[in-house]
Amino acid sequence: MAEAPIGGDLSTEWQAVLRAMLRESLPRARAETVERLVASARLRAVSTGAHVYRQEEPVPLTIILEGYGAARRTTSSGKELVSGVAPAGVLFGWSGLASVPSSIELVALTSCVVAQWSGSEARALAEGDPGLAFAAIDSMAWSLHQTIERIEGFLHQDARLRVLRVLAQHRQLFFGDSPVLARAHLPGLVGTSREMTGRVLRTLEDEGIIARHGRGLRLLQPLALEQAAERGGRAS
Repeated sequence: MAEAPIGGDLSTEWQAVLRAMLRESLPRARAETVERLVASARLRAVSTGAHVYRQEEPVPLTIILEGYGAARRTTSSGKELVSGVAPAGVLFGWSGLASVPSSIELVALTSCVVAQWSGSEARALAEGDPGLAFAAIDSMAWSLHQTIERIEGFLHQDARLRVLRVLAQHRQLFFGDSPVLARAHLPGLVGTSREMTGRVLRTLEDEGIIARHGRGLRLLQPLALEQAAERGGRAS
C-alpha cells in the first residue's frame, strides 16, 4: 500500500481535487477550515481489496478522492455484511470525533486514493467551526436512518425483493461499462447466503431480466428490474 502526506511538493492537482470535494461536502464550513483540512490531510493510495481502515480500530475521517470502497462488517458468527458502497467525494468516519472504535471496516473495491484525518484532529476543528460540527451531526443522523431501514428490510423483505432492490440501487456499479460490483458482492449487500442469492439470480435469469456474464451480470430488461423492485419483487 503506497502512502504519502499531502503538502510540500505533492501534486497541486490532488490538492485541488481534495479542496473541491471538501467545499462540496462541507458547504457551511468556514473557508479556513477547508484549507486546514487540505493542509493536514494524509493521502494514501490503497490497492484493491486492501483496508482503508479496520473494524474495531479508531475511525479516521476519510474521503475517497478516486475509486470506490465498501463498508463491511464481520459479525460475531463470522458472517460478512456489506452496509454500503462508498463513492468518491463523500466524507465518512465521523464517529471518530467521539473516539468510538469503528463498527465496520472499509475495504477498497477498486484502486483508491484517499485522504484521512485522525478523529482528534477533526474534533478540534469542529469545536471551532459549527459548520463542520453540523456536517458531522447530519451525516451520523442519516447513517442511523439508513441502518434502521436496512434492519427493517432484513425483517420484512424476502430474498428476491432484497436482491432486486440492491441491483436497482447499485445499477451503475453492477451493469455499467466498467462494473465495480460483481456477483460475489451480492450476498454481503443483500444479507443472505450465497446459495439463496444464487437461487434468486437463477430465477431472474429465467425471467430474462438479467444474465450471468463471467463473474458479473448483464442487465437485459432495465425497466423490468426497476418495476419489480418498486412493486415488491414481481415484474409486470
